[in-house]
Amino acid sequence: MKAFKGRILVCDLDREKNLDLPIDEKAATQFLGGSGYAAYLLNKLLDPDTPALDPGNVLAIMTGPLTGTMAPCTGRHVVCSRSPMTGLWGESHSGGHFGANLKFAGYDGILVRGRSPRPVMLLIDDGEVEVESARHLWGKTTSETQDTIAEELGKAHIACIGPAGENLVKYASIVNAERVAARCGLGAVMGSKNLKAVVVKGTGQVELAEPEEFRRLATQSSKTLGETMSTLRNQGTAMYVDIGMMFNDMSIRYFQNVEFDASDLINAEAMNELLTGRTACHSCPISCGRRISVPELGLVNVAGPEYQTLASFGSNLLISDLNKIALMNRLCNEYGMDTISCGSTIALAIYLCDTGRAEYGLSWGDPDTVIELIHKIAQRENDGRILAEGARALAQRHHTEDSALHVRGLEVPNHDPRAFGGMAAVYTTASRGATHLEGDMYSVDMGLDYPELGIIGGDRLQNESKGMIAARSQQFRAFCDSVIICHFALVPLDSIVSLLSLGMGASFSVADILPLGARAVTMKRILNLKLGLRTEDERLPRLLLEPQADGATYDFVPDVDAQLDEYYSYRRWDRETGAPTPEALSELGLESFIS
Repeated sequence: MKAFKGRILVCDLDREKNLDLPIDEKAATQFLGGSGYAAYLLNKLLDPDTPALDPGNVLAIMTGPLTGTMAPCTGRHVVCSRSPMTGLWGESHSGGHFGANLKFAGYDGILVRGRSPRPVMLLIDDGEVEVESARHLWGKTTSETQDTIAEELGKAHIACIGPAGENLVKYASIVNAERVAARCGLGAVMGSKNLKAVVVKGTGQVELAEPEEFRRLATQSSKTLGETMSTLRNQGTAMYVDIGMMFNDMSIRYFQNVEFDASDLINAEAMNELLTGRTACHSCPISCGRRISVPELGLVNVAGPEYQTLASFGSNLLISDLNKIALMNRLCNEYGMDTISCGSTIALAIYLCDTGRAEYGLSWGDPDTVIELIHKIAQRENDGRILAEGARALAQRHHTEDSALHVRGLEVPNHDPRAFGGMAAVYTTASRGATHLEGDMYSVDMGLDYPELGIIGGDRLQNESKGMIAARSQQFRAFCDSVIICHFALVPLDSIVSLLSLGMGASFSVADILPLGARAVTMKRILNLKLGLRTEDERLPRLLLEPQADGATYDFVPDVDAQLDEYYSYRRWDRETGAPTPEALSELGLESFIS
């Protein structure tokens, strides 16, 4: 099968042995690659009785069939495993050049199991694999780690953990050249295996079925995308600060307020004052990444904060000092921590202090204390030990679990389901917990329609049809995450499937998008049920069911039960157990998973 390298590296760190697992061509036509194929593999490999930080857990790093090609915005890779945050499916995507170079090195993905008795790094050099000592790297930040490896081995692409992953901070991330697989705590899984870094060096290419036609369409699509996405190129994801404020979608004071008068101090215009350059992932015409400098804080040409970070450490904590938010972002990248979960957990700690339920000496709008706390969390020092466990554990410690803004243990990102009602169905049913990346209903209800897929926006402050549209949106995003193609790649759907067909030598149409996505969604659901998913956990946190007192979203809260009824009816899953029905499985060609 073209577009694939045809093999996945399996690394057993217990014995420091490696072998190649061939790509299953039938499974590849059903699930493609990325998180879809990872879900297929982990359904077979994960033992439900194995905790996330146990050596028996499996860490998957996957590319997609278009990774490493000229197709626009296909330079991403995905990391999947059992999450220490939720105990369920964990999935985190990252951009940059690591994924493309993994394929150039000869592999479609990597499966890591076991635990090395010593810190190690996995080196893949044009198909040659070695497990080498990383004792000298243990304790280093992510930039120090990457710089040291580059000095020793020459030019390479590196995915590594920082001290937070080593210390098993529950929301530790995996960093490659300041691009981050941030969510679900998969850096802690990597740290639990004593795996400091994965290093890839490759000179190969991706073989395509029809290379000339593929090249022509990819070039045309890239040109069009570069022109249509100029605003994102010029402003980066910080552009959403102003949009979020307009729609009351931005988290403010732990989602309790709708007004933040200082938002213009942390928006795209303010960010441009710090701008030193832009960065792009492999084969990306957009270049949405920001490079910034704040010399007085020691920041020189480093990655700038994205929207989610600006909200997590900015409006959510009532902090308007962009320079110090940039430092918080840098610290999280250096230590290897998810800024969404870190910011949300700190916000909860402040909220508990504010309401007299805890005494951490924290208050709103205090950037210096937050900076100090980030250091303590990553090192698990003093109160940082407590906050390193995440928001759910913090709330449980203070006997107020309903105060934590999480779904199944994963902190809510910075989009409010009271601003875009369909996000209620997304958050409560998403395979990894509260994530905006499995169905961006805020985009749909702002006009990003896909009528060919039945994904059509409507009144954002209503419940009718939201469950069904959210389900379809999840399927579309699961398809994108299996290809793998960036969610910012607003390429016509017929062009995406044409590129897939020309690359793989198969025949795909727009009509295949939702079924392909549905298989991925369904495989993740089946695995989650094995891992202990309960439908009673499909609920929004209390604070997001309390109406805002003013603003454009005044008095609206989503009807979660109504949305879930519609969602389950559309999916043909059992409303009580959460399980796909035999009919739903048969329709997707997944009869072998009927229990």
